[in-house]
Amino acid sequence: MLTSFRIKYEWEIVHMRSEVRELARTIGFDEVDQARIVQSLSELARNVIQHADEGIIEVEQIETEEKRGLRFIVRDLGPGIENLTEFMMHMKNKSIGETSGLQQVQLLMDELTIHKLEQGTSVEVTKWLKQVPLGSE
Repeated sequence: MLTSFRIKYEWEIVHMRSEVRELARTIGFDEVDQARIVQSLSELARNVIQHADEGIIEVEQIETEEKRGLRFIVRDLGPGIENLTEFMMHMKNKSIGETSGLQQVQLLMDELTIHKLEQGTSVEVTKWLKQVPLGSE
């Protein structure tokens, strides 16, 4: 894990945004992907404050043989999503004009998974660095 942020108040989101943007820049994300990452985490952090009062965001750099990126695990300390299966079906069936914040996150990031915990919910999102084709550097 690279770092973590405790989220309880709106102003903590501002601090987290600037730290995460700098981290993404350092790892090699371009400005567009930095903005996508920061927007996604802002939405997830606001969800924590709105629905659970507080939570934790963990940031880790990930690497496979083919790619590198950042993974963010957002855990709220609230009651969690009551019926996760129903929630996911509802999220999947919304039209473009009525997208939820989580749907926006799903569009901006490369991977999104949601897990119900004993207390709260965990949302895990990943953004991969773009692959640079050989010879185009």
